[in-house]
Amino acid sequence: MATHITRRDWLKLAGGSVLGLMLSPVPWKLVDDSAIWTQNWPWVPTPLKGKIQNKFSACTLCPAGCAVRARCVGEQPVSLWSVSEHPLSRGALCPVGFAAHHFAYHPLRIMQPCRRTHATVSPVSLDEAITAIANVMTEMQTSGATEFVAVLDAQPERTMSLLYRQFLTALPHGLYLTSPAQEGATLRALREMCEQPQDTFGYDFENSRTILSFGAPLLDGWGTPGRMAQLIKNRRQTDLKIIQAETRQSHTALQADEWLPIKPGTEAALVSGLAHAIVQKHLYDETALRRSVLDFDNYSQSLKPFTPEQIAEVCGISSNKISQLASTLVNRKPCVVIGDGDPAAPLSRETERAIAGLNLLLGSVNCKGGIVAHRALPLAQEFQQQPLAPATELEYVPDHSIRVLILDAAVASGALPWALFEKKLAPQKSLIVSLAPNLGAYAEHVDYFIPGPAIFESWQDVPTPFDASAASLNLSCPLLTPPASAIEPSSFLHRLANAAGIQFNASGEQPMLDLIQQRVAAIHETQRGKVFNVQTREYVDNAALSSSDELWQLLAEGGCWLDDVFESNTLPRSSFLKKNQADLSITANKKSATEFPLVLMPFGWRGALANHQISPVMTKVFQESELRPGGQQARINPTTGKSYGLVDRGFAKITTAAGVANVCVQFDETVMPGVIHVALGPAPSGFDKDEVLNVENILNICAIADDATWRVTPANVQRV
Repeated sequence: MATHITRRDWLKLAGGSVLGLMLSPVPWKLVDDSAIWTQNWPWVPTPLKGKIQNKFSACTLCPAGCAVRARCVGEQPVSLWSVSEHPLSRGALCPVGFAAHHFAYHPLRIMQPCRRTHATVSPVSLDEAITAIANVMTEMQTSGATEFVAVLDAQPERTMSLLYRQFLTALPHGLYLTSPAQEGATLRALREMCEQPQDTFGYDFENSRTILSFGAPLLDGWGTPGRMAQLIKNRRQTDLKIIQAETRQSHTALQADEWLPIKPGTEAALVSGLAHAIVQKHLYDETALRRSVLDFDNYSQSLKPFTPEQIAEVCGISSNKISQLASTLVNRKPCVVIGDGDPAAPLSRETERAIAGLNLLLGSVNCKGGIVAHRALPLAQEFQQQPLAPATELEYVPDHSIRVLILDAAVASGALPWALFEKKLAPQKSLIVSLAPNLGAYAEHVDYFIPGPAIFESWQDVPTPFDASAASLNLSCPLLTPPASAIEPSSFLHRLANAAGIQFNASGEQPMLDLIQQRVAAIHETQRGKVFNVQTREYVDNAALSSSDELWQLLAEGGCWLDDVFESNTLPRSSFLKKNQADLSITANKKSATEFPLVLMPFGWRGALANHQISPVMTKVFQESELRPGGQQARINPTTGKSYGLVDRGFAKITTAAGVANVCVQFDETVMPGVIHVALGPAPSGFDKDEVLNVENILNICAIADDATWRVTPANVQRV
């Protein structure tokens, strides 16, 4: 008999099958087994087991040296937190610092010495690398070459910095370089203006009533972030007014009490206009200035052309606003004026000197609430009697004069275009050595990679932050065990010296830990200052400690030494104008209106610039949330963009006299017409190692001025 199967039968079969599968344990067992199998693959990490404990250290990713509390399982840090009540970081930690314990596992970590040949990076033995470097140095000495062996140190004043300087002194032509993109440029300009050497300067923000900033990201990670965050939190109670003079509407401009959108490159002109208004109205202490300033008459005479009316045309803000701002600075004292500029684009040396001079004119130097002097940090005994190579800024080095360049692992607060180095290197025969633990932004130029310890893998001292009003010292204590292949920079220097036949340390090689302990002992001998005990949150007088070992114990546990305040109410003998300079020469940015009618200005976020590595986890901040613009993201005014045929979220090509760069365009009505702001994002994450040697960087097409700055570049743009 034939069987007739209807559609209803098929539906019943399907429904019954589905119901049977749901009631059957077979599919759920398969899902469970699959989950177990995938969780036990050999490369899947398993949660740590062990005692939960807290350890204290300091972050060294930038010069601020913020205190951190590491939550550890066993000996492994699993998370980092800020330290409340710490006198320096004041309970704050930036997003980059929260992920600092990831750096030891960065995809671009170098696990053994390497040599780069064209676009290929291949392993070599440490002896082979040191021999190759030493041979070049030996050949330089035997041939009588006058080229330099240089070390670039982006975070000076550390004990390691002193060892570099001692090493370079032993060479016939050793050169200790500091970065031109450091924070504190205004303070350095003020020291240069002083007739006699000064220890160092800092800012007394806690007693200020007015802060005028020329582009410094005061409220966005500048200086010691916790200190600045505290100022913002309390500014209503302290009657603090913050004024931001900047072309871009930055995070600081948004949070400031007043934003002055000046035209690109006109900071020095505005400073001169303010100084003119103050001198013309005689709003200064003439007696004090004539007693301390050597060239006040020449300075006041040179200000005459810079009337508010003329400066208004240059800067793009009204003459009334300039006069009003000058009156605000005079009437709301103590006040302080800060330069520095954006981390991706520092101000020129000419501008910084003008800003330092304005502080002198306002009586804000060695003044409570202004710029104050403090003592230098004591040196370890090893370096007290030894000659040390002086610090030299890169711009003062003759072109094509560096034969060997050693790049320290510490990174600068700001960005550095490779073109700055390129013009100083000996063509065709220079040798570049990196001591960083990772492949970095300059990997395509480095010849030898000598991998050093990552952050939290070695002892480091954290000297006084540049903005501090008193000297301080805290320690970055090891939280992780470095790989066997990691080479301490101090050990590398000694091995290199031995291979090259150089004797630079009479007492022989000493571990970095011993040298740091010597520095702590020197601090204890001063009997000055007090120590913050991180365990009790209380202070102990240095003089009350029985020995340097007791001081070391407090610092090694996460404490911090603070020097006594150095009070000086007298202005240092100084000069407004440079030697042999007859008058001021302040001009607005000049550009070719035909070939390059626009202005390119890079910008960035400290700790996440092209020469900074960040944890791959942090890429979410740039790529997914867009809380920060990633690299090559261009902001442009909609009117300007449409006049050049650009579209929002589209792509464009920026052309300058130095080259071409591709960017992604975003329209932004807050951008000044005729200006292109391009973000300088962090270094590559490392998931694609080939990208490290082929990174597009907007700084590569920026024009480098004679004073080694690149803030403003004439440019053109077209849609692609």
